[in-house]
Amino acid sequence: MKNYLTGLINSNFFFLSLILFVLVLPLSVALVSVVGALVLLTALLEDSRKAKWERIKQRKIILLIPLIFLLYLISTFFTLQYNKSFYDVQKTLFYLVFPLAFSMGKAINSRQKRFVLYTLTVSSLVAIVIAVFRWKFIVLGDESLTVRDITLVSHIRFGFQIILVIWFWALFLVSNRKELNKAKSLLILLLITIFTGFLLFQQSLTGIIALVTSSVLFLYYLTTRIASKQKTTIAIVFVGLMLAPIIYLYSVVNNFYDIEKVDPTNIEEFTTNGNSYTHDFSKKLVENGHYVNLYISKKELKEEWNKVAEVKYDSIGINGYPIKATLIRYLTSKGLRKDAEGVKALTAKDIENIESGMANVIYQKKYSLYPRIYQTVWEYYVYSQTGYANNQSLSQRIEFAKAAITIIKENWLLGVGTGQWKTAFAEAFKKNGAKIEESNYASSHNQYLNYMVKFGVFGFLFIMFILIYPVVKTKRYHDELLMLFLTFMFFANFADSNLETHIGSSFFFFFYCFFLTGAKSYLLNTNSSEK
Repeated sequence: MKNYLTGLINSNFFFLSLILFVLVLPLSVALVSVVGALVLLTALLEDSRKAKWERIKQRKIILLIPLIFLLYLISTFFTLQYNKSFYDVQKTLFYLVFPLAFSMGKAINSRQKRFVLYTLTVSSLVAIVIAVFRWKFIVLGDESLTVRDITLVSHIRFGFQIILVIWFWALFLVSNRKELNKAKSLLILLLITIFTGFLLFQQSLTGIIALVTSSVLFLYYLTTRIASKQKTTIAIVFVGLMLAPIIYLYSVVNNFYDIEKVDPTNIEEFTTNGNSYTHDFSKKLVENGHYVNLYISKKELKEEWNKVAEVKYDSIGINGYPIKATLIRYLTSKGLRKDAEGVKALTAKDIENIESGMANVIYQKKYSLYPRIYQTVWEYYVYSQTGYANNQSLSQRIEFAKAAITIIKENWLLGVGTGQWKTAFAEAFKKNGAKIEESNYASSHNQYLNYMVKFGVFGFLFIMFILIYPVVKTKRYHDELLMLFLTFMFFANFADSNLETHIGSSFFFFFYCFFLTGAKSYLLNTNSSEK
């Protein structure tokens, strides 16, 4: 073991700093900054100036990336609101740190490159174990952690780390299928299953979309590695994998819009207890195909609910919404009327669900993706009917995108700058008549729109060129893992401004530089000396 580690490290402290960085990446936001600085410091201090200068000359192409940081910095000096501008500059420091570090750092050979990815696998597994423990046992105040709150870093950004690990092991398995014995192959398949399962368990639609879209490229690579007689099978699998999520999504949407037909002229007016119902046909909200605002007897609801529940009818639930509103939606989702009989039909588990803020019975399916998709469809339906977008992920994103487009139309050439975007978004929300509270104002949650808002179309094209050209110039587009990495990040950036978040930018620019430098062939597990 000692000889193995000595040979692996090979007096390369820059390599050790990379190992330390991927160790903390899934585990601590604070340590990412500290160790990121250590990576740069190690590259600066290790080896002679002459050796570093030779490496810089060889890898100068990645020094284009800091020009994006420079763009943020220049925008700062053209913005009067310096306090806001420097906030954006701070968030983009990794645009500068990792290109500088990887341009100077000692070379990483194939075995070391694989070991970095092995380490990310282990640290991600540890993060998953901690997340599951937190989900099962940790309670904050009176509220248990949800599946999207259990990771130590953002569940969206952790999802990207998981996807990278999935594709590394998938390509590793394909590349070494003839050399790996059955036990090792099964172990790798188990790892891929665990990571994929956790991604689905956390219900991050951004991560799932990123995985599915990049799987198209993976299946293409797979067909280039197999015999001709197997390509038909792969093609069938490919079509099946592409159609399955589409069919599943269609079924969820179709079920949602399978809404009951109610005749307003022939609807019951009284409960079995003789109290009158209220029916509001002007509000079209539905739960599981049933109208929320029909068959409501508030008198009976309050009396019967207060008999069986600890959290009373007029209370505010732990999710910040009135219990009575949650109760009405939940009863509707079960196809029950909102009266005494409906409350009596609730089980002890139903009552517990309502008290915990659960508004639909399907949300109790913790291990299913269906509730997450249903929630997204429901949010869009509510938005389409009312224009209401507060505290709803998809609806808010729509309003954010609309506001961004409004800003871009008026400032398409150079954008509004790094210090003016918050003011510009606030004005755009008001101009668009968005039904969204000021406390929920935010940027577009779309990296490409954000670039255009701040720097205009020319700034956006400049940034895209800077990100694409090094890959073309170095011909690293032959690196399958790099291309999978860029593919899933490309699609993920439509759903969030990942490169302007702490973990998102550190993850992307670390691995962007990692793949563009060092050994090109690292997926083959050979015993020979590797350069």
